[in-house]
Amino acid sequence: MNSASKLRQNGWMQAFYLGALCCAIASLGATSSASSRHLSTARMVDANGEPSPAEQNGTSQSPESKSTVLSTQPNSPAATYVGAEACSQCHYDKFVSYQNQPHSMSSDPRTPGSHEGCESCHGAASNHVGGGGGRGVGGLMNFAKTLPTETKNAVCLQCHTRGYVAFWHGSKHDEAKLACVDCHQIHGGNNKLLASPSQQQLCTRCHQQIRASLLKSSHHPLREEKMFCTNCHNPHGTQTEKLIAANSVNDKCYECHAEKRGPFIWDHPPVRESCLNCHDPHGSANEPLLVMKKPLLCQRCHSDAFHPGQLLAIPAGGGKTTVYQQPPMLQYRACTNCHVMIHGSNHPSGKFFHR
Repeated sequence: MNSASKLRQNGWMQAFYLGALCCAIASLGATSSASSRHLSTARMVDANGEPSPAEQNGTSQSPESKSTVLSTQPNSPAATYVGAEACSQCHYDKFVSYQNQPHSMSSDPRTPGSHEGCESCHGAASNHVGGGGGRGVGGLMNFAKTLPTETKNAVCLQCHTRGYVAFWHGSKHDEAKLACVDCHQIHGGNNKLLASPSQQQLCTRCHQQIRASLLKSSHHPLREEKMFCTNCHNPHGTQTEKLIAANSVNDKCYECHAEKRGPFIWDHPPVRESCLNCHDPHGSANEPLLVMKKPLLCQRCHSDAFHPGQLLAIPAGGGKTTVYQQPPMLQYRACTNCHVMIHGSNHPSGKFFHR
């Protein structure tokens, strides 16, 4: 065999051994990949030896997203009711507060207690219980601040549709995107399930200007809790302005101040028009709840051209001088010292409200 033939033979043998080596390396890589997949699959099997729903779908979820998976699986069974006792196993404090409020009265067919209990508001809880509980598990209604206001209010408005809440839709607070749970805490324990111990504390969280008025010297007895905001207002909506719980401001005032209603032979037009022309019902630095000091209040309408606002008095020594030069400087200064029946008079000679 010549030298050229030997060289060709050696080249073929080298090529054969090189090909065999490449095949061996590829086979080892495939074996390693299969082993890795087997180990990964083993990690994805639960304690009962069954793959979890996430692994069956070919996806793996982080712990933070497991609650989302449980509540959004397309093949998950429809939720069913499990009863309030099941809720009490984990949410005992909420369950006790629920038992001590009107919502739990099973004898009233209008309450959640006569239907599905906790699940009447929060939704069927079988998926929540089956998923081991936790925030967001099972798709329950949790009234979180991040939820749209309409979504949260829709739960309450399933039952509360009449009476005081009949005019909620389109009311001032509805237009302000106020949620029921902003003012009420169903598990709070306060009177009327309010989010604050008293109505005044609750309402003045937003109505700061009214809070300042209530602290003035002349005020309705709200600070003393002899009156409440809802004595005059219906926060759930009315057909009148300022959420007044009456046909008009005057009708509301007449509920307590019946002697001012009339009818009178001699009416005082601004009184008949609105009590708010002269009074600030939330509080004033002037008695009695006047928006301005007398006689300046009266002089907003009544010119003093023929009836001087700077009244005259006859001193003991004779002559004429103004009351402001008299020692008792406050004497004679109020129009109501003479016009005592300023709200109206039934006397035949009471045209000027003197009697």
